[in-house]
Amino acid sequence: MDDATKVFTQISAFLEYLGPECAATIANVTPQGELDHSPKFPFLCSRHYADLIKKATEPEALLREILPHVAERENVAGFVDDPVGDLPAGKADCVIQKYDRRALIVSTATCGARCRFCFRKNYPFQNIPDVARQVGNWLDTHSDIWEVILSGGDTLMLGPGEFRDLVEAIAMHGSVTTLRIHTRLPIMRPDVAMQHFELLRELPARFDCVLTAHVDHPDELDEESQMVFGQLKYSGWTLLNQSVLLKGINDSAETLEKLSRKLFTQGVLPYYLHQLDHANGVAHFEVSDENARALIEEIRKRLPGYLVPKLVREIAGEKSKTPV
Repeated sequence: MDDATKVFTQISAFLEYLGPECAATIANVTPQGELDHSPKFPFLCSRHYADLIKKATEPEALLREILPHVAERENVAGFVDDPVGDLPAGKADCVIQKYDRRALIVSTATCGARCRFCFRKNYPFQNIPDVARQVGNWLDTHSDIWEVILSGGDTLMLGPGEFRDLVEAIAMHGSVTTLRIHTRLPIMRPDVAMQHFELLRELPARFDCVLTAHVDHPDELDEESQMVFGQLKYSGWTLLNQSVLLKGINDSAETLEKLSRKLFTQGVLPYYLHQLDHANGVAHFEVSDENARALIEEIRKRLPGYLVPKLVREIAGEKSKTPV
């Protein structure tokens, strides 16, 4: 199967693939006139995620993550293009540094899907032809950096050669002892994640390796995500998860409890539960701080402490995540 058959860029083709059995669910998520067929932030969904929707126990939740809604066009006070201060923290074309002695690499603009609540949906991504060289040059003059975080987009959407070149450029700098990857590919494009496994298996011998997945709902986890996480864990990776608290998707104690327990069965520990970043076009997903704290208090009663994520938000200019 070629790559073009594994993704949907047209909403009509995506809806056709879901079939008539999903029609009522789609109508509940985007009633007539509320589905945005020409969104500013273009539609993209993987076939794998569409299959997750088709077999989900709560398909509405997954559809809300991926279907453009006309509410994205609303201008809401306090919601801005750069809600977490990425641009002021830019140190080079692809390097962001907000925290002492750590650096984040925006390695690509490409994702496995386009989540409607994305905090970088308005980020001015650039087509950087040689990310590895630029990162290597920057690290040459920043010998205090001990952790490099690979993000994007999704860094695992790089081709195997590009990804290896980037890792090798980082490995040339002995100060970097920890390599962290942020990714949604285990649930969006596990086929692409598997293309990198020859290198991913090698890396724990060279770095302390952390993979932070982004899973928001238990229905996003299946046998394929379990295979990806299982191989990473066996290879020596530390596996964490960060979720975003999203209205109509995971804003119930039952869903959050199921998510934490299902993550644990796949070898992943809940890490952060983020309050929504205030990017333009995402206000309809917001859950109040009061309700967020009540949810955490409830799941704290249901779960052992190691399965309760930290409720946080990112505030532009701050030197760490801020507890809510």
